[in-house]
Amino acid sequence: MSVAMRVLIVDDQPANRLLLASLLNDFGYDVVLAADGHDALNNFSEWAPDIVLLDIMMPGITGYELAPKLKELAGTVHLPIIFITALDEQESLLRCLSVGGDDFLPVPFEPVVLQAKLRAHQRVRELSQSVHEKNRSLAWHSARIDREHRIVEHIFRNALSRNYLDYEHIETHLIPASMFSGDLCLVAAGPLGNLYVLLGDFTGHGLAPATGALPLSQAFFTMADRGVSVAEMVTEFNQRLLQLLPDDMFCAAIMLEISASGERLTYWNGGMPTAFLINDDGEICERLPAQHMALGILPGDDFDSRVTTHNCHSQQRIVLHSDGVTELRNQQQQIFGEQRFEDLLTSQGRIKLSQVVAELEAFRGNKELEDDVSLAILRCKPTAVKHEPAVAEAGVRLPFELKVTIGVHEMKHAEPVTILMSSLSQLPALKSQRGTIFMLLSEAYNNALEHGLLGLDSGLKDDPQGFETYYQQRTSRLDDLTDGQITIKLKFDPTERLVQVKVSDSGAGVSTLSQKDMQEERPHGRGLALLSGLTENLEWLDNGRTVQFDFRL
Repeated sequence: MSVAMRVLIVDDQPANRLLLASLLNDFGYDVVLAADGHDALNNFSEWAPDIVLLDIMMPGITGYELAPKLKELAGTVHLPIIFITALDEQESLLRCLSVGGDDFLPVPFEPVVLQAKLRAHQRVRELSQSVHEKNRSLAWHSARIDREHRIVEHIFRNALSRNYLDYEHIETHLIPASMFSGDLCLVAAGPLGNLYVLLGDFTGHGLAPATGALPLSQAFFTMADRGVSVAEMVTEFNQRLLQLLPDDMFCAAIMLEISASGERLTYWNGGMPTAFLINDDGEICERLPAQHMALGILPGDDFDSRVTTHNCHSQQRIVLHSDGVTELRNQQQQIFGEQRFEDLLTSQGRIKLSQVVAELEAFRGNKELEDDVSLAILRCKPTAVKHEPAVAEAGVRLPFELKVTIGVHEMKHAEPVTILMSSLSQLPALKSQRGTIFMLLSEAYNNALEHGLLGLDSGLKDDPQGFETYYQQRTSRLDDLTDGQITIKLKFDPTERLVQVKVSDSGAGVSTLSQKDMQEERPHGRGLALLSGLTENLEWLDNGRTVQFDFRL
């Protein structure tokens, strides 16, 4: 054996001690001797025996009294104690075992039996030592992990310290499936009184996906301070996560912006469950489905940052949730499901978040969570968010004119409006309205591209399944496009605080919407209706190839 086991012999008879010591030395054991119980107790820590051979009848402390004391000194590692006895009464032998003994050895000694017993108890001792060492290692690692978790928790708390979850018109409920959540809900006010909300769900749950919240939240709050458009924000989020996350991790997210009046909702949904715009009477007015890939998957050239806009009013609410809600399981392995969730939301007017949570908990029972569960309900009220007014720039604002011609290559491989706005937003005169200007330019540009050059039919969007067909056709036709251009002209008059916009395409011409069409509740046409509602002097020229309008700052 590589390391000799140490055996402590406790016997008041010198002859017995010497005989046992001689046998054990022949067996290859390291032997220490104690003449009585006091000697054994006083030297136990120094000797650190692996096995004890213990006489029962000794003066002072008997073997019956000594055994439990030695066991206590041994701690959590098993210490085999073999009683040496000439007694053969059954009651005495049973008492040996009851006080902590593990075996007994009758006198006179049989060397073969002694060796067999020692080997058997040696195996138990070695197994106990192995378990003890593993437990010590696990305890050390557990303490280290706990400390690291506290550090990470502190970092997360600081990173999310600006999160505006106490905004009076939003209720949130996030339950992690483990210590750290892969879901996150971010809320921030923009410089114009607008409100940004992001609900995200990283792949998996626990610490690994939760780390993705750090770069995402940092970008979110920085861009919210600047009043950046939703499209620009998700483009930046996608680029950051694409660079940072491993290939098998991404972030499904729904990002929305509520105007200061609470009457306009702009959203982008990448891979999240359908959100709902609900009246106070429980009627679902709009569904906000996923129309894009999740963040952190597609490279910049393939990423689609287009947003959707809806009108809303103070009697409506927006319900957001992660797939942990609809995929929640009970003890019978049944899932809560999308239809059950939708029925719950429409079961009564103004259903409270606490009621939804209570229903989910009642359904789950004692079943452990398999995924993070996240819910948010946002009321479409005037935000009343306080913000610092922009500092007036010194000097006189200069007028300017700008013309940009976008070719097929740029249409296929870039986001022209985003690139254009990154330059325009540096101008002090436009900075405060960059989000609205971006939205107006995006609607005009997308209309020119999709209908002027690609000839897409918006009527496909009347059917929910038609949205997928519409965007499949858009991708296919854009790939096949070989000729065409879109021209964007802007003119700024600082005296009138007026931006004049003209967007033209080289296509065959498009039909325009009548005022009646714009007011109808249809899944398409709202972008042009938005142009009509936010601009002045909206006109269609050249058989629909050109749209021009004025926007007053």
